[in-house]
Amino acid sequence: MFKPKYYVFFEAIQALNKLQTNASVIREAVRRNEKKINQSLNVQLTNKYLKRCGIDLEEFERRIGVIHVTGTKGKGTTCALCESFLRANGYKTGLFTSPHLVNVSERIRVNGSPLLPDQFVRHFWSVYSILENNKDEEGDMPSYFKFLTVMAFSVFLKENVDVAIIEVGVGGELDCTNVLRKTPVVGITTLDLDHTQILGDNIESIAWQKAGIMKPGCRAFTAQGHVPSALDVLRKRAIEKKATLKVVPPLEQYQIDDTSILSPVVKLNASLAIQLTHAFINWNKGLNNDELFVGKLDEQTYKGLLSCWWPGRCQILKSKSMTFYLDGAHTSQSAQISAQWFHTSAPRDKRRVLIFNCTGGRDPVVLLKHLIDCSFDIAVFSTNITSNDGSPSDMVSVINTKSDMLIKCDQNRIVWQQLLESMDLSKTCESKIADSVTHALEIIQENLAQNEECHILITGSLHLVGSALAIINDREETNGYI
Repeated sequence: MFKPKYYVFFEAIQALNKLQTNASVIREAVRRNEKKINQSLNVQLTNKYLKRCGIDLEEFERRIGVIHVTGTKGKGTTCALCESFLRANGYKTGLFTSPHLVNVSERIRVNGSPLLPDQFVRHFWSVYSILENNKDEEGDMPSYFKFLTVMAFSVFLKENVDVAIIEVGVGGELDCTNVLRKTPVVGITTLDLDHTQILGDNIESIAWQKAGIMKPGCRAFTAQGHVPSALDVLRKRAIEKKATLKVVPPLEQYQIDDTSILSPVVKLNASLAIQLTHAFINWNKGLNNDELFVGKLDEQTYKGLLSCWWPGRCQILKSKSMTFYLDGAHTSQSAQISAQWFHTSAPRDKRRVLIFNCTGGRDPVVLLKHLIDCSFDIAVFSTNITSNDGSPSDMVSVINTKSDMLIKCDQNRIVWQQLLESMDLSKTCESKIADSVTHALEIIQENLAQNEECHILITGSLHLVGSALAIINDREETNGYI
């Protein structure tokens, strides 16, 4: 029987979504402290599933050079920059990142482009059928992220990429991407407190976990600005792992003519990406050069810097009288940067609105305290659901029920109100709850005069940003990027 292409893709996404871990299972695992135990099995299980699919790690690392990137914030941007630089220098690239914003195919890219639906379906079922048909026992299938990791490795081999830029999922030491044994180049972005239930509740524990992706003989680089205790942990781990570790120089070192055209998130991560790319090219040429690159960027890398586009991070979109500022921010530092970016980018004499959500057990106080000074007229606390008609299949999450999400939204709203009351602010701010991002936008429109100019910051959860991006991009009146 003939099935339309969109239906075949939908079937693949449905099968993938069944690999997500149910919310009640996660809560029970956290209660029993089993999440850390399960995390320690990640590498072992991923290796098992790779072998089941006929993927030999030794062959993978012989055929494909790898840049492995971890950190708390800026991982995706750093990976995207590396990919853009290397593609501009003539390499065929593979890129594996998470999470996705709108389509799950964004997570696996070849030469800068996400897999097309028919490509995704072909690669998905190729991997899924092997894993399903060769189970050791009932239920012996990888979890959602683990499956996509195996699939990415399979895609990169079949597409014969020259280099794979791989972003860690959570942490590093125990992350399933850490099956790699001979990684030549490693990047560690800015560190902050996040995923504390798994990685530990202090910056030193988090640094220890992140540094776990370093391998003997690898060239490791890290961003500037770490607290001394975290940097000390990274350096000790480098010695333990028999790797070299260097802190990258400031962006000004590269004599870029005009950095004002770069977004704040690119400015923060470009230097690390430049060093990672330079080290990889040297390694690929067989050059044993551990020195930092200094001086003016070559023409190809500069073109890669200008052409790199990473949505959902310091992104501005216009739709009629509304201007949207989209920036995923899940740590204190990220929220601070997001607030500064919005405060300086949006006119102060026009209506300002916040749409916010945070998930994954994160403390809303840590994020919202940085947004309180942005002079918002309205703050809407929304779930990550796209609309009440249902989210697109590859944006559906079974991690939390809708009622759980709304409880979290109300908690976020209460925190916001408490922060407002604790501040001596002359401007009042209405706060509302929305059960979907579409509902949040409807609330905003109801509170605006016809054609009234409005500037909307959508921040916090990247899944929230992705849902908003899906809605905005679907609107025929969208004028495009600015």
